[in-house]
Amino acid sequence: MSGMSSTSLNLQERVFENASILEDALAQEIATEIQKQLDQGKHAKLLLSGGSTPVNLYAKLSHFDLDWSNVIVGLVDERYVSSNDKDSNERLIKSSLLQNKASEANFIGMVFDTVNSDENLKQATKENNPFYDESTCVILGMGTDAHTASLFPGDASSLVGLKQGNPQEPLVCTVSPNEPKQRISFTIDSLLNTKRLFLYFTGTEKMDLFAEAKKLHEPSQFPISSFIHQEQKMLELFWANKK
Repeated sequence: MSGMSSTSLNLQERVFENASILEDALAQEIATEIQKQLDQGKHAKLLLSGGSTPVNLYAKLSHFDLDWSNVIVGLVDERYVSSNDKDSNERLIKSSLLQNKASEANFIGMVFDTVNSDENLKQATKENNPFYDESTCVILGMGTDAHTASLFPGDASSLVGLKQGNPQEPLVCTVSPNEPKQRISFTIDSLLNTKRLFLYFTGTEKMDLFAEAKKLHEPSQFPISSFIHQEQKMLELFWANKK
């Protein structure tokens, strides 16, 4: 690790030489937190982001010697597609994390009905109940439009999901500017209800965007700013310039 800094915000930034070193460090942090939870006789619960960035992180985490049978894995957000679709986050998690020693982990998805989105939201809300009583770790990513989870700029439903103080509605259906447009996401209230809140991305373009979001608390323009400018949970940024 080449640097660490804290700001007056509820934010800690860790800078690494490259993504591989970052992934080693973050995987160890997650594994340590899982073990702490297991040592207390409780289930450990992970909420994970999809996308290409964390694939190697999950693959590394899958080799840790933990009691994975007592770990529950879920998704921060999901595309409203079947689990075997190439865009499915569930498919990505199962092929990267739920392998090797982590193959015994318990997985809860977000898409159960690909025909009726309202019915799917009801079932997903019911099935994801274990995560409402504080997760162990939440791993967020950030897009080049400053979205995180499936909470997007300029989307009315996303703004609802970014507003704190509505814990009775843990999930929200949102609309992405990119295909597949229909998404389902945990709300900010749900995502902040965790022992550790991690944010992982790479590259100077995203870091420049993140710096803007630190200056401006504008959820409609920078959804990630809602996670930066909140007082409930320390946001731990893991960043590397090089992939």
